[in-house]
Amino acid sequence: MLFEIHPMSDTPYLSPVPSREGRGGLTRSTTLRESPPTLEAVRRRDPIGKAVTAICILAVAARLILINQPYVDHWSWRQSDVAAIAHNFYEGGFRFAYPQIDWAGDATGYVGTEFPILPFLAALCYKFAGIHEWIGRCQAVIFFAVSLPFFFLLVREIFGSAAAAWATFFFSFAPLGVFAGRSFMPDVPSLSLAIIGLYFFLRWLNSGAPLLFYLAAIAISLSLLIKITSIIIFAPLACIIVGRLCQPRTLSGFTERSRGVASDTDGKPEG
Repeated sequence: MLFEIHPMSDTPYLSPVPSREGRGGLTRSTTLRESPPTLEAVRRRDPIGKAVTAICILAVAARLILINQPYVDHWSWRQSDVAAIAHNFYEGGFRFAYPQIDWAGDATGYVGTEFPILPFLAALCYKFAGIHEWIGRCQAVIFFAVSLPFFFLLVREIFGSAAAAWATFFFSFAPLGVFAGRSFMPDVPSLSLAIIGLYFFLRWLNSGAPLLFYLAAIAISLSLLIKITSIIIFAPLACIIVGRLCQPRTLSGFTERSRGVASDTDGKPEG
């Protein structure tokens, strides 16, 4: 009885790190990637897009409730500090390198703090709209809203559309995220920039475009300047790099060995 060995086709490979050749945890074959999307696939993808759009709109709307509320809610002391720095920028001549607080007594009140871009932007807005609490709170809402599409695309790149939609839902309506996402603090803006930088970094690994690398570097650098605790973003960055370095070597080696065995077998006469 004779056995004929054929080249092994690309086996779907379950991995949390996206490969260079596919998107999602389950690597797609070349045939599937090159084929145009069917009508059924388009219909199946469209409801997910509509659901994610609705989630984003509702998430932003939830954070706009009582947006002009004074800084007397959770973390009021931290919000008051940032608001004081913004007010002193507005009153003291927009000296970016000299942030000041109001509880220093007879001292000048200069304080060592994070990169004061948020209170400085708020002070610029005070010049045109007046001093209002909603200006400071809206900064966090805007950064959160900008990061939502990148968060969805980041998760979809690794785990697929369905998982990305659910992840976006829980990320949008987590109670702690709702509280922090409408507070005049650097936490949510820093997190948002870290998410955006992580997405651009992943896209750079897939495409190699230098612009994506520069955008990732800028976003992550601003994230660290605004809130140094966002340095934890280097954990997923390291995970992606290590996974990318190991994964292609294993897959390509397996494929080349399979093709080598197949070519040797095809060259032998049957008997």
